[in-house]
Amino acid sequence: MAKTEKELCALMERVNDYWIGQNPETGDCAWERAAYFLGNMAAYEILKKPEYLEYAVRWAENNGWNFYRNPQDQATNADDLSCGETYLDLMEKYGVKGSMEHIRKTMEWTAQDPQNDYWWWIDAIYMALHFYNRAGLCLKEEKLFDKAYRLFLNTKKERGLYDEQEGLWFRDENYLPDRARTADGKKVFWSRGNGWVFAGLARTLEILPEEHAYYREYEQTFRRMAQALRSCQQEDGFWHTSLLSPQEFDMPETSGTVLNVLGMLMGIRLGILPEDYRDCAIRGFDALVREAVQEDGRIAWVQTVAAAPGPVRKECTNDYAVGTFLLVCRELIYEMRAE
Repeated sequence: MAKTEKELCALMERVNDYWIGQNPETGDCAWERAAYFLGNMAAYEILKKPEYLEYAVRWAENNGWNFYRNPQDQATNADDLSCGETYLDLMEKYGVKGSMEHIRKTMEWTAQDPQNDYWWWIDAIYMALHFYNRAGLCLKEEKLFDKAYRLFLNTKKERGLYDEQEGLWFRDENYLPDRARTADGKKVFWSRGNGWVFAGLARTLEILPEEHAYYREYEQTFRRMAQALRSCQQEDGFWHTSLLSPQEFDMPETSGTVLNVLGMLMGIRLGILPEDYRDCAIRGFDALVREAVQEDGRIAWVQTVAAAPGPVRKECTNDYAVGTFLLVCRELIYEMRAE
C-alpha cells in the first residue's frame, strides 16, 4: 500500500483526475453519481484542488440542487436523496451559494408522512440513513431522526432482511432463504449490498452523538456485521460478490471490498471496533491498490449495477466504486495525521 501521506495523496489525485478526465460532463444526480461525489468532496478536503470543488458545484447547479426524479419535493426513494449529502457539504462546509429549498421541502414532507416502508432494499441504508440524520441536525428537526430509525427498523425487522444468526443482510425480500439459494445451497448474501449497509452505518455513527436514543441500535448492528464480514474476506484480501459461497464467482470485486474496508477503518477511528480490525482493512486496501487501481488511475474489477452476486470483469469500472475508494484514502490520511 501507499506508505506515506504523500503517496496516498498522489494515489487519490491519480484516481480522481482519471475519472474527471474521462467524465468531463458531471451527469445526473442519481445514486451512482451521488456516491462518486462523496469521494470527490473527500479528495477536495484533502488535496484542495479547486477543480474538484468546481466540478461538484457545476454538478449541483446543473441539477438545480434538486433530488433525482423529484418534481414535487416528495421523494421517498433513497437513491434519489443521496445527492443531498454533497449539496449540504458544498453549502455548510465550503460556503457555496446553493439552494436548501428542495432539501427543506422534502424533509418537511417526509417527517409528517405516516409511511415507513420506503427502504425495501438494503442499499438504501447507505443512500439515505446518514442523509436523514444529517438533515435532522442541519434543520434541527427531531422527527427526521425518528423517521430514519423507523425506516431502518422496517428494513431490518419488519421485512426481515437482517439475519441475526449470520450478522448479514439479504439484499431484498427476493433473496430471503425460502426464495433464493446459492449454487451450493447457502444463503445469498451479496457483498456490495452488505457493504452499503456496513459503510452506511459507520457514516451515520460518525455524526450521531453516542447518547442519542438510536445510537446503540446502529452500533450493535455495525459491530455484529464487522465480525461477520471479517470472516468472509478471502486470502487475496478481496470480498467476492457472494459472501458465503465465494467460489461461485471466484474473482476479485472492488465495490463491495472498498465499502467493507471503509466501514472497518471508520469503525476503528470512531472507537467502535478494536484495533485488530485494522489488519483486515489494510489487507483489503493493499489488494485494491495491487489489483484494482490501474496505472492510469482507472479503478477495475467493479461489479456492474446489480442486485445479487454475479461475475465481474477486470475491465469493468463504475463511479460508485471510485467515490468510495477516495473515501477510504481519506480515512487512511486521517489515521496518519492522528499519529
